[in-house]
Amino acid sequence: MNKLKLFIFLVCLVICSACHSEIDHNHVGLKGKDGVVKGQNPESEADNKASKANPKYRDLQESQKTEFEMSQENNELVSPNIEKTVYLTFDDGPTSATTDILDTLHQFNAKATFFMLEPSMRELPKVVDKIVEEGHAVGLHGVTHDKNQFYQSAQSALEEMTTAQKTLLDITGIRSNLIRTPYGSVPYLSESYRQVLDSNGFKLWDWNVDSSDWSLSNDEYVDTVISQIEELVNAGVAPIILMHDIPNTASHLSILLTYLSKHGFQTKIIEENLQPYNFNCYQRCH
Repeated sequence: MNKLKLFIFLVCLVICSACHSEIDHNHVGLKGKDGVVKGQNPESEADNKASKANPKYRDLQESQKTEFEMSQENNELVSPNIEKTVYLTFDDGPTSATTDILDTLHQFNAKATFFMLEPSMRELPKVVDKIVEEGHAVGLHGVTHDKNQFYQSAQSALEEMTTAQKTLLDITGIRSNLIRTPYGSVPYLSESYRQVLDSNGFKLWDWNVDSSDWSLSNDEYVDTVISQIEELVNAGVAPIILMHDIPNTASHLSILLTYLSKHGFQTKIIEENLQPYNFNCYQRCH
């Protein structure tokens, strides 16, 4: 009897030992070479830790995490969904400087609106075509750019814009109703003039950023533009920048476009379905 009990005890001992060995073997088989249990991603563990440490991190997509981490180092949050729009406009062209302006705009993938004079369009039709081909907007700036002639009467203002409109149509096939009057609409464009232009379908545009590029030397106009842009953006207003087709503007345009690109601005063209921006008369439109 004692021998039988001993035999049964030994058999049980062998069975238990075999079962324990199998459990250890299965557990080891679930691990990779680095000792991490399969089914768990070591990067996921790191993500979980970061998620607990910073709840904002948990909600970011994988592609955004590096950007978020970089912004944390700079103590600022990235806001990729905030769009800042700016309208670049050039008057008095086309000229010999327009091609350089177009090349710089192309380099920065920037778009602009060109308010052109009728004689200049006739003189440089290929440049006008290039403006259109590269996706910029075209508008009208009249014929004479002489306030004594343009503002002689409501009819003279209308005739200048109609003449410029026809020339642009002949060159490009585009009938533009976008206009900018010489020296802006205040104080020379009286209410009666405005009514005549409006009744003929023209869309009058002024500006809210004056670059003074025609009077400032070298790159000084860039600084004055940037200061005005920042003031408008803080007020929630889209900048409409007045510049001119002149060599000095072309030479330093890349500095302005670098600033706009660095600060997340998107350049857009003026389209005819937009509500035009006009100067406030303040009873000055006589």
